Amino acid sequence: MTAPSCPPPVRAAALAARPRFAAALARSLATAALAASAAGCLVISPPEYDHPSKTAPVLTAIFPPQHIPIHMDDPNFGRAFTASVLSEDSGDPVWVALYIDYGRRSNGGNPYRRLQPPTSVGAGTIAGGQRSFTLAWDLDTASLPTDGVTPERECHTVTLMASHAFHPPCYCPADPEDMSSLTWQIINCDPNDPGCPESCPPLDCETTPCRFCDDPEFLEECKNP
Repeated sequence: MTAPSCPPPVRAAALAARPRFAAALARSLATAALAASAAGCLVISPPEYDHPSKTAPVLTAIFPPQHIPIHMDDPNFGRAFTASVLSEDSGDPVWVALYIDYGRRSNGGNPYRRLQPPTSVGAGTIAGGQRSFTLAWDLDTASLPTDGVTPERECHTVTLMASHAFHPPCYCPADPEDMSSLTWQIINCDPNDPGCPESCPPLDCETTPCRFCDDPEFLEECKNP
């Protein structure tokens, strides 16, 4: 008769350890039950989660499309600018403003030549997705600066700026890292006129005095008027 084979040493040790492990587990469970009964209940603290950090707003144009210049062939012309914003706001609203000729330094030193003061868009989250909004501006000829250039041929821009905070004296974003912008071209003439341009050249800071909201010098002037 063939003798039963012995388990390998490792397996034998594991099998021998099982009763000892079961006894230790039973003692641990008994100790935990005794502690729970003595305290009345066993309280497990819920995990702590960090709130998402605030992010700079990101703007996306909806209407009118940015790549098509807007011709002002109607003296009573008005335009609504629709965009969406995506940001983590930590409960703070996003503020949006419209500038005419942003980047072209005004006589007063501002980085724009006309302003529609900021208005708020409700707070949101990245998980909540984009929130759309519309800003309307009556862009009549009185709203457009000329600086001595023939007004019916002058090119302009309308810039939509978003931030969580604007400085009231200059109405530029308080934090240069917390801003986003969109720009449309405005051409003040009838597109059916043979002399009316189809588009405008980009801003040339070598020939035009330029200034922007995130210029460090201007930020200091804005904080300490």
